[in-house]
Amino acid sequence: MAEPQKVVVGNAVLYLGDCREIIATIGRVGHVITDPPYGEKTHLGARGGGGSTVLVDFASITELDFLGITSQLLDITDRWLIMTCEWRHAAEIEKAGLPLVRLGIWHKPNGAPQFTGDRPGTGWEAVAILHNTGKKKWNGGGHHAVWSYPTVRSGSFEACNHPTEKPLPLIQKWLHQFTDKDETVLDPFMGSGSTGVACMNMGRKFIGIEIDPKHFDTACRRIQQSQQQMKLEL
Repeated sequence: MAEPQKVVVGNAVLYLGDCREIIATIGRVGHVITDPPYGEKTHLGARGGGGSTVLVDFASITELDFLGITSQLLDITDRWLIMTCEWRHAAEIEKAGLPLVRLGIWHKPNGAPQFTGDRPGTGWEAVAILHNTGKKKWNGGGHHAVWSYPTVRSGSFEACNHPTEKPLPLIQKWLHQFTDKDETVLDPFMGSGSTGVACMNMGRKFIGIEIDPKHFDTACRRIQQSQQQMKLEL
């Protein structure tokens, strides 16, 4: 295996490469917060312009790979593993004997409608919440596993040209509820680096892995900017 490209920015360590090859090399982490690719059917259906425009520019993931990577992540994670994921994949987690604690929902108030008009729109994504063996602890009190945050719209101020970018306030809420300051958070599907930016802003250590060079460069730039902004504010 070729040595993956590695970039260190403050408390963040970023890898360009395949997470299936890198996960076993990074040691233990406190938590995982990530957004793995969805299945082929969902990716093929993500189109605009009357079906002529492809909206998702990265490969889908099979159920077998999804469960395999989830098992890999549990092997190195001390506490929480939080994933927005394909609902079909989420349904298989418990069947596979993995430690699913709760299946939550990210509700999207501004989610796209069902353009065909012949059935209800979706308006949400599944959030798989897993925890390794041991006592569970979180900072959310009696909060339900339902989070309502608008999606990041293409062309908006905060958009970073990633087709499935997650809103920073959502990730920051998860960091607040599930993690503690100075703990290490891993995102093996880093994309444009939103989890890393949130970790920089909230005093968490971060490890990110991204296979696409274009999105990796975006993540490095955003996390470096967050690091520089933190230095200016000190």
